[in-house]
Amino acid sequence: MKKFIMTSPYQPQGRLGKGIYKAADNQLLSYEEPTSFPIIATINGYVEKDEEIEIITIVSDYENAEYNYGLLKEEIDALSQKKGFRYTLKEVRVPYNNAIDTELDLFSKLIDCTADNDTLYACITYGSKPFPLIQIMALNYAYRIKKNVSIGCIVYGAMNHNNGAMEVYDITSLLYIDEAVRLMAEQKIENPTNIIKNLLK
Repeated sequence: MKKFIMTSPYQPQGRLGKGIYKAADNQLLSYEEPTSFPIIATINGYVEKDEEIEIITIVSDYENAEYNYGLLKEEIDALSQKKGFRYTLKEVRVPYNNAIDTELDLFSKLIDCTADNDTLYACITYGSKPFPLIQIMALNYAYRIKKNVSIGCIVYGAMNHNNGAMEVYDITSLLYIDEAVRLMAEQKIENPTNIIKNLLK
């Protein structure tokens, strides 16, 4: 199943930016409707009519996150009606703090959301600073441990605070570079730096 993972933003009501995210480097992410959530552009680009998907949202026990989760659900519902796909929402609830127990609990909950044969997508735009790392850890776990799991796309939305322009970036290749480093380390490959630099070209 295609599963889309994101974090509900912490921005207070009225402060969550909304606009048209231009696709910086992956035209599947082009979406010409205003949105506050880069995951909406991702779903639009990767989900077909009549598909059934799951949308997993990390929601902190925090008023702003709760409010913005409501906005997200409205946008998902509108996109579903427009494109004709079906979806299930799954909430991953965590306390609003940065304690290591909270981060480890989040990792545990996220890996429980994955299964064999999944195709995983993630947006690492929002949440506390450790959350993107934990999302990547969960993606790596599923990719390495589960059977026949693939990573569809990892996105990051950014706003230029000088001119207000909004862009969404496909950063999936960073995960694959990390995986290549891991494999080379395991296999004791000679001159791994040169190989990595050639890959980066």
